[in-house]
Amino acid sequence: MEGLQNKKNQIMGIGFMIVLMIAVISYILKDESVDSILQVISSANSNFIILSISMMIFYNLCEGINIWITMKALKIKASFINCLGYGFVGFYFSSITPSASGGQPAQAYFMKRDGITFTSSSLSLMILLFAHQLVIIVLGIIAFFIKPDVSLTYQTGFNILLFYGFISNAIILIGILMFIFSPKLVFKILNTVGILLYKVKLIKNREKLHKRIDRSIKEYEAGARYMRNNPIPILCVTIVTIFQILSLFIIPYFIYIGFGLGKYSMWEILLTQAILNIAVSSLPLPGSVGASESVFLDMFKGLFGDLIIPGMLLTRIANFYFALIFSGIISLIMYVKKVR
Repeated sequence: MEGLQNKKNQIMGIGFMIVLMIAVISYILKDESVDSILQVISSANSNFIILSISMMIFYNLCEGINIWITMKALKIKASFINCLGYGFVGFYFSSITPSASGGQPAQAYFMKRDGITFTSSSLSLMILLFAHQLVIIVLGIIAFFIKPDVSLTYQTGFNILLFYGFISNAIILIGILMFIFSPKLVFKILNTVGILLYKVKLIKNREKLHKRIDRSIKEYEAGARYMRNNPIPILCVTIVTIFQILSLFIIPYFIYIGFGLGKYSMWEILLTQAILNIAVSSLPLPGSVGASESVFLDMFKGLFGDLIIPGMLLTRIANFYFALIFSGIISLIMYVKKVR
């Protein structure tokens, strides 16, 4: 299926993630009493656990709302319900692919089936990615300066990981800005890269690549020109994205107070999660499985104390595992419904 992972790749991605998850959890729990941890988890306030899960559903709904906003701005007829569905599709396929690389192609595939051109879907998703990267980087910088003790108390390995995360996210943001505001410059850069790849014989047909890049840039340029002249949709998307990212970052806080803890404020925990997200988001792991759990145990240990392992497990269930299952169900419903 063009634009969508085939079933074999999906199964391999899910299988790899499950194996990695089991390995990580087994390693974390190897010296712990599982019964004691389950007892602690069961003692947590269920209302806050439900609220945490609700935040993750809200996160995906915001993605769909942003798609709907951009479709309206581009004067594309798109069902609001379908747009919400695209949000869950993006999360599911991002979660089962390394570096979240499968999310946007899958969304574009579902949009194409609903009559939305690839040019429109690509521009829409580019704007969403721009707003997402912008908010993530700004919150990460704020967290780094407001709560520097979080980043300075870790060993060199974590600092390298954090630096890599900032650089990776910044490069993506700069690349998107160039696509929107200077597509001709992007064409020159990509064409130069194509020539270099041809010289080292990594590609065989330079002219074919040149024409493909030229065609893609021209497709983006018309839509990007419209968005440059109509900044309101981008502003609206950015505002929604702020609430979207905050709903994700606040999940550890609800788990925290669900255990009856209250020493640290909401913003301290939220900004700590912002730094964690920067550190692990660019790693080539499906759903950042393994890295998220390990870094959480390190960064949040001083906040959760003896409840760090139950806190990590509940946080990951809320902000990833439950959301993965739920978004997978929505994706399947959308696919089956369209096939029928």
